[in-house]
Amino acid sequence: MKQLFLLAISLNIALSITADAHSMYQSAVVLDLHANAVDAELQLPVDRLSISFRQPVDAQYFPAERNALMSYVLAHVHPVTEDNREFAVDIRSMEIKTIENAPYLVTRLVFAPPKGASTNRFTLNYDVITHEIVTHVVLVSIRSDDSVRIQPADPLLLGIIRGPRKSISVDRTKLPL
Repeated sequence: MKQLFLLAISLNIALSITADAHSMYQSAVVLDLHANAVDAELQLPVDRLSISFRQPVDAQYFPAERNALMSYVLAHVHPVTEDNREFAVDIRSMEIKTIENAPYLVTRLVFAPPKGASTNRFTLNYDVITHEIVTHVVLVSIRSDDSVRIQPADPLLLGIIRGPRKSISVDRTKLPL
């Protein structure tokens, strides 16, 4: 009986170690702030993206999926000014890369503010993947800012998009100097 009990404990420990070794991948939105535009890099785990995109995202078939993926991303990224005017959003590049030993779709975007608006304050409305997988985590950070010293190797975390939270406010006037 004691041996069975020890076997059960050992099995439980082994299963918990295995579960911890495969942590849930998260997305990242990394911003580079400029006077007249914002560069954004989206890092999207392919396995989660395939679920929310509702078809497999695969490096082998990526060229055929590119246009549909571009439309999907553009439908779920909406930066707006304080008075709710939309920024123009353009995709600059899209490629599958390995990050943390897993395939990610890395998409580079440019947000251009509407005429008369600046990039100093805006809200990033964002629900890539999270519109389907509400437990998915998106880390939003600033990698660089033309007016503030931020080390690119140590981005400044702005916040997390997850569950019912679908937006992050960006206020360059409140960033540490």
